[in-house]
Amino acid sequence: MEGAGQNYLAIYQRDFSELEGLQKADRVTYALRRTQSALCFHARRRTSAQDITCSLCGLDEAFAGRLLCYLYENAVAPEQVPEIVRDLCGAAV
Repeated sequence: MEGAGQNYLAIYQRDFSELEGLQKADRVTYALRRTQSALCFHARRRTSAQDITCSLCGLDEAFAGRLLCYLYENAVAPEQVPEIVRDLCGAAV
């Protein structure tokens, strides 16, 4: 999600504590960026090199912002972001 000149509309970061035997400490970053033709959702774990990206055409920016907040507030796993966005936005994905 790094890159000079990339214009993010919103970025949320969720930190997870180390819980012995249950989970490792980690940070998940959720971001929304506008390109020339679409809105792009990004989700990434700090401990992973993989940036999950899902692009949407013709989606209202205000709704996309609420959807990004939903992903953050519900701690959606980055790997699940495309499926959740597809379920909620259908053909726009």
